[in-house]
Amino acid sequence: MKYLRVQDQAEKIGAAVTGAPLDLSGTWLNTNTETPGVTRVTCRADGDALRVRFEGNGSSEPSDWGEVTAELLYASSIRGGSAMSFIASFDLGFKKVRVGANLNQGLLVMSIHHSLQGEAAGQSNYFAREFFHR
Repeated sequence: MKYLRVQDQAEKIGAAVTGAPLDLSGTWLNTNTETPGVTRVTCRADGDALRVRFEGNGSSEPSDWGEVTAELLYASSIRGGSAMSFIASFDLGFKKVRVGANLNQGLLVMSIHHSLQGEAAGQSNYFAREFFHR
């Protein structure tokens, strides 16, 4: 089998993410204080799960999106290890939001995919990339 990266060569393929996602825990603030989107993210370990809460900015966004459990946690390599990335989803009624986040050089980097629902469905779905610091 060929590998793209040396760290993908593992003695134990399929190793799991292990331990609580403590490195992700805490309050993260958007580096762009003028963002019309997500302003604050709070992550907390709940056993081996990660709970995330988003707060938004702007009149069309709820200020508190609520808290959800991250659907998936990812280690930095195929060998497993501590969680350094997650995927979470929020249902805000008028739109569904799917978020992919990862730690990168002390920042929490997020790709946020907004899918409009109901009466808003005729408008364009949109993508945002946001950067957060502790």
